[in-house]
Amino acid sequence: MIPYLARALLFLILLLPGCSRQQEWLPPHPDRPNLLLITLDTTRADELGCYGNPDVQTPHIDGLATQGVKFLHNVAPSQCTNPSHATILTGLYLARHQVYDNQTPLSDEAVTLAEILKAHGYATLAAVTARHLNPPNSGFGQGFDTFLTCKRMEMRAGKRTGKFLKNLRRVAGQPFFAWLHYFDPHGDYKPPRPFNRWYRPKDVWEAVPRTKRMECRFAKGQKVVDPDDVIPLYQGEISYVDAEVGKVLAAIQEWGIADDTLIVLVGDHGESLGEHGIYFCHAGMFEQVLHVPLLMRWPGHLPVGLAVETWTGSADILPTVLALLGIDIPHGDLSGIDLAPTFSLPDTVLHDALYSESYAGMIRAVYTAGGLKFIKLYKDDWSMVGDRLYRPLADPPEEQNLLGVQPEQAARLEAQLDAWLAAARQRALPAVEDYQLDKATAKALRSLGYVE
Repeated sequence: MIPYLARALLFLILLLPGCSRQQEWLPPHPDRPNLLLITLDTTRADELGCYGNPDVQTPHIDGLATQGVKFLHNVAPSQCTNPSHATILTGLYLARHQVYDNQTPLSDEAVTLAEILKAHGYATLAAVTARHLNPPNSGFGQGFDTFLTCKRMEMRAGKRTGKFLKNLRRVAGQPFFAWLHYFDPHGDYKPPRPFNRWYRPKDVWEAVPRTKRMECRFAKGQKVVDPDDVIPLYQGEISYVDAEVGKVLAAIQEWGIADDTLIVLVGDHGESLGEHGIYFCHAGMFEQVLHVPLLMRWPGHLPVGLAVETWTGSADILPTVLALLGIDIPHGDLSGIDLAPTFSLPDTVLHDALYSESYAGMIRAVYTAGGLKFIKLYKDDWSMVGDRLYRPLADPPEEQNLLGVQPEQAARLEAQLDAWLAAARQRALPAVEDYQLDKATAKALRSLGYVE
């Protein structure tokens, strides 16, 4: 809890002349709120209405943005589900927590958000919709009183929402931390009615030959695939998940706890829909898979309708949430930082650099405060050929590789990336090695293309 004098001093500072932009954000309430963390699998930022997409309908997610804080340029720590979630739950980059795929558990030595909040009297609940996130495989059960697992490869959002709310209702009378995960936007895209016909195909893409490198199990038997036919199904999945998010928001409103609940919504990674020749999967490290939504809402305590313009990362969620709850971080050695300064000055530069790592550490990227992004291949990967240098804010599709134009910048960032990696490995948790998947999880991951 932030001491009373510190809170009072902060409040007086916010009232000083010339601080009109700061007056919208109030210090955290003395009584700790509930925390609801919603993670959306395979959801790219630019496929949401609140991030500027005029076609995709996401009214409930958009409502969180208009009622709270939207981080415009949030970077996923990985383009793989379990590694990204491990970062969200620990505040550590992959090189620190050592989860580089969907079949290696998080070390017991990790300190998770659930463990911290449980130690401070919070009831803890998790509900996932993909089998490889189950605790025996992921190690994500640390600190959760109740963990609703997924018995099959994946579970529909609609089926998960009901049981999640039933369990949430049981603990809603005390401070709680609840994590809800929705897998649906992940391929193959099969939104239920009416979302399977919610969007009509456009005439934008050329049909392309189906290849083994294309994630389109839904197109078996077809020799060519037209992205114009596939993308509406992906968008239908996103609108379907938005509807389920709406049910959760309606429930906490009905229970009278909406004003006492800090909500954080974030995508774990995005999805390529044909850009850079990558179809319907999240390979590579282009912005289509690394630019993900991050929204926070806490009525009366966070700004309303604020758009944070500076670079942020999903590793920042844990330290930011703990600061808002008034809880000290058990150890100060985190990859993420508290984003609270941006609530007053949304263009405040907090990170000198942000980092992201791919599945198995094959590719890594560094983002600089000056707007550069350098991508380095550490191992051969089919999704990318050669290193890359981009300015994603000026060139969001990343169509202009500046490597040949600014070789000195690229060399400097390569050295910075290598130095960061070496330093991070010095502070890494012990990796969990020789872990044996159970047959059902191995089968599920094989069907998703994650294991051979």
